Amino acid sequence: MVLQCRECGTWASTLAVGINSEAHLGLDEELREAGLAELRHHNFTVIIDRLVAHGLTPGSRVLDVGSAHGWFLAAARDRGLHAEGLEPDEAVAARSGGPVRVGFFPDALESAESFDAITYNDVLEHLPDVDGAVAASVRHLAPGGLLSVNIPNSRGLFYRLAIACHRLGMRSAFQRLWQVGLPSPHLWYFDSAGLTRLCERHGVELVASLPLDSVSRSGLWQRAHADRRPSVTSVLGVVAVWLLAPVFNGTSDIMHLVFRKSRDDERSGTLRLAQPL
Repeated sequence: MVLQCRECGTWASTLAVGINSEAHLGLDEELREAGLAELRHHNFTVIIDRLVAHGLTPGSRVLDVGSAHGWFLAAARDRGLHAEGLEPDEAVAARSGGPVRVGFFPDALESAESFDAITYNDVLEHLPDVDGAVAASVRHLAPGGLLSVNIPNSRGLFYRLAIACHRLGMRSAFQRLWQVGLPSPHLWYFDSAGLTRLCERHGVELVASLPLDSVSRSGLWQRAHADRRPSVTSVLGVVAVWLLAPVFNGTSDIMHLVFRKSRDDERSGTLRLAQPL
């Protein structure tokens, strides 16, 4: 089931998380890696440029939550940052390079650990307790530290088209965006205002809100078929996205928000979910 918050418009699902379970058996990690590589490498370079512009310097300590293949860690280290990963998926962590702890955030950290930046790259939307994750991130940030969130945008063209198709009875695109059937499905879809509201309750201030590319033509076939065999529908979908890639990349389907830790008191509040789709 999918629900939407009455107040801020945030979407949430009740999908089950199956990290380190048999749900991995239907996922080809090599195809998935090949499908995402070019897009992620490009976006990670952009993200690091932005974080450096907002104050990170060589030697700054960075924690990448859900570090996956370790690509962000490698890009950060190339810029002189001291980057560490935290990855709960044992199979994915085993394929990554660099210093990576296997475990869940924030349980895998020592209580007194602090970082100059904590990053979530396509990760926050997969966490059951986003409010708790943001609160823990702020606790583990050094004074003036940066919280970086790269996440799908519920006001992007992809999501709006998927909703329209879903309401017409064509559910495959909507289910695909929620990653139904994958070990770590999407549990949340935010827009910029909703995510900002969530984070600012915990004493961080928004300093940047900018788009990122959502599609790379290179690897598109592998990305579409990492968890399924080719079909008429999947082939047509790949062709359509390939042709429309410049359009999708110009419509802010992926947003990158950067927050800076402040000394303000935390403000309370919760998402009130209603309106099942």
